[in-house]
Amino acid sequence: MAQKQQPETMPVVDTTEALARKEITATMCHDCGAEVHGVNGRYACGLCGWVNHWSEGSTPLLTAQDDLDYPGR
Repeated sequence: MAQKQQPETMPVVDTTEALARKEITATMCHDCGAEVHGVNGRYACGLCGWVNHWSEGSTPLLTAQDDLDYPGR
């Protein structure tokens, strides 16, 4: 008889603060002209592959330690 495995559990993390800093933004793709949407001014076009540089966003990027999936958290 096979033993039942317990489902893997993830730690509960409060995402309220991280999500409060997110804003959905839109612009036109610089290569093909399609309308693209992104988070905090960072975009990627699904039609032609264009992406804007990370420094063009409207907020600073989080550090690795601020990432909710960071192993040391």
